Amino acid sequence: MQPVRARTIIAGLFFGIALTGIAHAQLENPLGGGLGLTGSSQAAYYLISKSGEITMPINLWGYVKNPGRYEVPISTDLVQLISYAGGPLADADLGSVKITRIIQRDNQIRKVEYTVNLNHLERLDALALSLEAGDTIYIDSLTFQVRDIVNIITTAAIITGSVASVIYASRH
Repeated sequence: MQPVRARTIIAGLFFGIALTGIAHAQLENPLGGGLGLTGSSQAAYYLISKSGEITMPINLWGYVKNPGRYEVPISTDLVQLISYAGGPLADADLGSVKITRIIQRDNQIRKVEYTVNLNHLERLDALALSLEAGDTIYIDSLTFQVRDIVNIITTAAIITGSVASVIYASRH
């Protein structure tokens, strides 16, 4: 193989890999940027309390208008927290809201995860909606998004183009 041809093949491979990484970074982030949701990818901290009120920190991630770290009154429940965040986005899956809680007892730490279906609030009691300090709430997307399709097509096109370039360079 001639040195020019080898350099062309290697350059084509590196170019394809670089473009795949750029496309993935731009399209994959569902929490801001790219073709996904609108909003900032900056960290967000919200303090929602009255003067002198006892508060607790809660992390709210995913498909809500304003995800971030919330410092809320200890009486805040899951529905109130989502309301503080501006509510769920149109494609939010309220049927499977995931709550992750870290429990520490006697020098042992364990993680507990459970799912709450907010589509049927009438079936839930106050205990199912209660929050504890340090909880992390995640609301996922309901459906396969257009950006997911674009991501798959873009990645496939970049890889195909890179392979075609390598084949073309090796034959000429």
